[in-house]
Amino acid sequence: MYMTPEEEQKKKLESTEITRPRSAEKPTQEFPESSLVRNSFTIRKMDLPPSVQLTKRSLLRWFALSFGLISEKESRSTVLSVLDALFYYLLAQQQNPSTIDLQNYIFEKKEKKISEKLIRYHLKKLIDINLLLRKSNRYYFNAPPYAEPSLKESFSHWVKEPINSSLTDIETILLKINDNYQKPQL
Repeated sequence: MYMTPEEEQKKKLESTEITRPRSAEKPTQEFPESSLVRNSFTIRKMDLPPSVQLTKRSLLRWFALSFGLISEKESRSTVLSVLDALFYYLLAQQQNPSTIDLQNYIFEKKEKKISEKLIRYHLKKLIDINLLLRKSNRYYFNAPPYAEPSLKESFSHWVKEPINSSLTDIETILLKINDNYQKPQL
């Protein structure tokens, strides 16, 4: 039976659609530049009214929300309890806690039982952005090279500097895009 080229093409497409697995329906291809990504941050620009600075809890909520550790519609407060326990040990006690230490603190202060797995999950977010280190089952501020470990210094080195560098790179690229589009097309 003779088929026109259009009919052959249609038949190929139909057979391809029938035999193609669902996962292949929308193939995902990474951009070549995706291999250049070194780290990701979620930073939200938020107002900072004086009322936020009145309690530890509101300071923790503001930090967690502005730093992308919780979403705007988040109702669970587990991450706040974990941050409270972490900062208690690292800042007030000058000790490097284990997940068991954090778990016990949360249970004593909040009367909430939180699994070690959930505590590690929340701390991993801080580890992934290099703010925190885990060594021998204990958590430490990730001190910048040649500096004492502190929350502010760690944040400045591991978060603020890379973000500022990225913003500078974005500005450079925007200038190049601008130049490329303003060049006469041949």
